[in-house]
Amino acid sequence: MNTRLPSTKNLQAFLSTAEHLNFTHAAQAMNMTQGAISRQIQSLEELVGVALFYRQARGLALTPEGSKLIPMAEDILVRLRKAVIDVADRSNKIKLNAPSCVTSWLLPRLMSFQQENPDIEVELTSSIKHQLLPNFESFDLVIVYGRPPRSLSVSEYILFEEQLTPICSPELWKQVIGENEHWNDKDLARFTWLHANPMQSDWNLWLDKSGSNAKKGRRNQTFSTLDQAMNAAQQGFGIAIGDITLAEEDLKLNRLMQPYSEYVTSGQSYYLLRPAEAQSAAIDDFLAWLLPK
Repeated sequence: MNTRLPSTKNLQAFLSTAEHLNFTHAAQAMNMTQGAISRQIQSLEELVGVALFYRQARGLALTPEGSKLIPMAEDILVRLRKAVIDVADRSNKIKLNAPSCVTSWLLPRLMSFQQENPDIEVELTSSIKHQLLPNFESFDLVIVYGRPPRSLSVSEYILFEEQLTPICSPELWKQVIGENEHWNDKDLARFTWLHANPMQSDWNLWLDKSGSNAKKGRRNQTFSTLDQAMNAAQQGFGIAIGDITLAEEDLKLNRLMQPYSEYVTSGQSYYLLRPAEAQSAAIDDFLAWLLPK
């Protein structure tokens, strides 16, 4: 059995000839000589071991085997063309998935990277919920909160450790506390406390680990994600427990403030995961830019 494979030129010449049923017209369409396209067809017929065309005085006609080969040849060329395009496209494209709460931290870094590397496209997709099992079928890199399961075959890089502290808008602070420099922990109860989950684990962690004497908030508002709670804090709806790394840009721009210089660690971190198959120079350049030095 012949195990040689036809070349793409063989298949292209065959499809052009099958369309025109004339060597001269097929050759013109392929920008080849009539003799060259005839030799491509002869080579293909020798390879498959059957005649693909009837040579008749009035022109060519497809044999049953030739008719059967047409959809197969078309499918092969379409798939090959798509594979080449995908490889070329992916070589300079990075598909990144990240939880929405890291967007404020991530976007300035992405913009800076794109300015320095205009030929590399980073396509960012945000997820509202934290994922225990990241989707590596659709993404080259995934940012997750908390260490991934050991069963995953990935390279993992720590982006930053979670560091938590109360955060609110400067306007709300002045409205509730005023210019009083001698406020104390108990004054926090005068704010609406914003929670990132129904368990209120954020404030409970702060009260437990900071040694604060703050009383529980008289008013509470619960959200389903950290970025929702932080957006509410920025808009002056209350005070939230936020990550100082995620909030760094808003803190610098005075859109948010942290009454305490101290913070507590949750024991969790944000990780960037890279599966073994995600290998490209573009990804290497991006990691070198993003990861802590």
